[in-house]
Amino acid sequence: MRYLDLKNREKIGLEYIINNLTTISPYGNQKKRDIAPIEDSKTLKEIFDHLGFFIKRCQNNKKEIQKIELLLMKLKNISNIVLNLQKGKILDEVELFELKINTMIFMEIKSISNNIFSKGFHLVDLSSIIDVLDPGAKKIPTFHIYNEYSEKLKDIRNKKSKIEKLIFSTSDNELQIKLKEERREIVVLENCEESKVKIDISKKLISYTDDILIDINKIKNIDFTLAKAKLAIKYGANRPTIGEHIEFIGMFNPEILETLKVKNQEFQKLDILLKNGNTILTGANMGGKSVILKTLTLNLILAQMGFYVFSDHATIPILNFIQFLSDDIQDVSKGLSSFGAEIMKLREITGCLTTYDKGFIALDEFARGTNPSEGKKFVKGLSNYMKDFDSFSIMATHYDGVVDDLTPHYQVVGLKNIDFDNLKRKIDLNNQNSISLIQKHMDYSIEKIHSNFEVPKDALNVATLIGIDENLKNIIKKLY
Repeated sequence: MRYLDLKNREKIGLEYIINNLTTISPYGNQKKRDIAPIEDSKTLKEIFDHLGFFIKRCQNNKKEIQKIELLLMKLKNISNIVLNLQKGKILDEVELFELKINTMIFMEIKSISNNIFSKGFHLVDLSSIIDVLDPGAKKIPTFHIYNEYSEKLKDIRNKKSKIEKLIFSTSDNELQIKLKEERREIVVLENCEESKVKIDISKKLISYTDDILIDINKIKNIDFTLAKAKLAIKYGANRPTIGEHIEFIGMFNPEILETLKVKNQEFQKLDILLKNGNTILTGANMGGKSVILKTLTLNLILAQMGFYVFSDHATIPILNFIQFLSDDIQDVSKGLSSFGAEIMKLREITGCLTTYDKGFIALDEFARGTNPSEGKKFVKGLSNYMKDFDSFSIMATHYDGVVDDLTPHYQVVGLKNIDFDNLKRKIDLNNQNSISLIQKHMDYSIEKIHSNFEVPKDALNVATLIGIDENLKNIIKKLY
């Protein structure tokens, strides 16, 4: 897929967002299932405009929004009924009932939504359909083939009713048998006339099918946009600006934020600026490089899908593809090692680079699955290769010497600024929570590096804090 496969959508937290998008109606649920990136900037801006408008309505018209949501819950999907009607199918009583009930709900939604939403979301008037399906103007949520549809049908039913009264009132068996036979003949006539009525009703309704489909589409967009608005309000998401570069200030990932909240920890918001070409991301073990790449990729694809982003400020370009390659990729079914699977995925990525004008690529510890000497060459070569394209790429790596003076370089701050001795004393006092204490003191923010620094050597520091044999530590230290 040009815009991430299902596995990577789950990995970055996109499926978490989609699953927490609270669409209510079958139409909104369908819109959620069919969601796809948008590559036209004008369309994307219009979607952002509508979302901003809906956010205001959710905040300022809470009672009306609640009424609309309660009505959305009552809807059933009548799309197939309408499409079959368009093709000339004669609807049965159950289908006519569903059409009537849902049309009545559409009209209730219209009476509220047309007063608070912009014109593009206004439902059309379906009262003519109700006139057809409710000839007695009873305005009740039921349907059958009413006598008002046909005088002949009315006469037949009256005769049937009289005969049924006679059947129940007589004790003469022979007369009962005769009356029941007459009733069967009348029922045949009744069924025949009802069929004619259903044909007539269906023919009358065909002219309104386009209007029903228009309203179904409006309901779909109302439900889906309301769900996006509620999600944006819940997390304080903001509208991205469409531009020529990638920039996020105060970026976060809701799935990870919720996970940390359970542990009474906070997500450290991130700032990053990417321009065309390749950027290198380095940092300590446990420093959160993977989280940064997932969070960045998540917000980019959400913006491309017309969502507000989880960031205080954002600028995003229109992207023709988004690819994510992580260090845990493998394909056992094809007998591939992690490195073999990486190369297969890399072939797909380079294909996107050479085929499309502009895209985004995130590579998490590429070539970790091969020996360090070759891995370093692969990373450096790939970095030099990607910098010549108009797309945006970012590579997280633990290899030294892959960054040249022309390659933008970010580094996770990590343990660089901590009081190491003080933290060591805390861990010694509470050795069972050593990992939690290290994570608590880890600085997960990133900073732009303006010279060719080496990758941080925090592995030995982390090992020392957790606890490592002193002699082993000294032997390793001499090798640095």
